[in-house]
Amino acid sequence: MTVRTKLWVGLCAVGLLAGCASAPPPPPPIVWIGGDAAHLAVDRAACEKESVEVDYRSAAGYSDPAYGATNAMAAQLNRDAPLRDQQAAVKAANMAACMAHKGWKPQE
Repeated sequence: MTVRTKLWVGLCAVGLLAGCASAPPPPPPIVWIGGDAAHLAVDRAACEKESVEVDYRSAAGYSDPAYGATNAMAAQLNRDAPLRDQQAAVKAANMAACMAHKGWKPQE
């Protein structure tokens, strides 16, 4: 193999690995509809705070009437795929549940 070929193969390998290591783009922001527009910012802030505080790894998270179902599903997903971090998905599910309790729904 020539030096030129080795360099080409090396650059291709680096390019492939860089493509694998890049993170997927973040999802677009959710547009919430159906509630009082004057209270959207307050409700969103309250739900952000609540969704971060709920811990699906503790037993108390399952008995929470608002988030018990999402926490149980997240724990099952975590058990099936222990190397994947489910925290972002759990937070999004708890955020959606909280906003639904406050009368909001995502725009489709």
